[in-house]
Amino acid sequence: MTRVRNSELRTQRQTVITDVEFSEILERARQIKDTFLKLRAQAVLCLLRLTGKRRGEVAILPLDNFKVENGFLNVTFILEKKRKGTVLSKTARKSIPLTDSLTTPILEYFEYLKTLNPKPTYFLPRVLSVFGRNIILPDSHIGGRQVFNVVRSLSETTWPHLFRETVASDVIRGDSTIIAAFKVQRRLDLEDVRTGFNYLKRFSADIIKREEEKLETSR
Repeated sequence: MTRVRNSELRTQRQTVITDVEFSEILERARQIKDTFLKLRAQAVLCLLRLTGKRRGEVAILPLDNFKVENGFLNVTFILEKKRKGTVLSKTARKSIPLTDSLTTPILEYFEYLKTLNPKPTYFLPRVLSVFGRNIILPDSHIGGRQVFNVVRSLSETTWPHLFRETVASDVIRGDSTIIAAFKVQRRLDLEDVRTGFNYLKRFSADIIKREEEKLETSR
């Protein structure tokens, strides 16, 4: 597969992922014949769509960082930042309602992993293909590039960071006031609220444009 930078993809597409588009991508994942790869693809898509986390943060998730508690699937992400040659780590927990239909594929994959012997250390363990058979390496995880490839194998016009933008869009469409920038910062675990304001500026403009178009067509 030819490597394509997110910046290059961004020039080809300015819109976020619609519900219909996501349903179509998820349906393609359901058509994968290999059980492990099918469940993994569905889980990756749903986790990205629900949380908007970066692909690297999804790739390194330990399996034990998933907990079902009090009606929620709690996922603790590890956030790593490079500072002057050192890597600083902190955690951020995201609570996903069990009632959300997109939680089900994540739980199905989670339960499948727990049946493996030995049980994988990571949510997305590395896999080797040997003579057409997938061998799961329980003590190592895939990289962010592999998460990218999982998404791109199901859609030529979608990539992991686009899910992040889509989640930001969800927040702003629910509240297009100035407070939305801070909500986006919290939802996406942004270091700088200015990024939240950039999302607010972008998606609020889309909302205003659509409202103007509706007004014009109603006249």
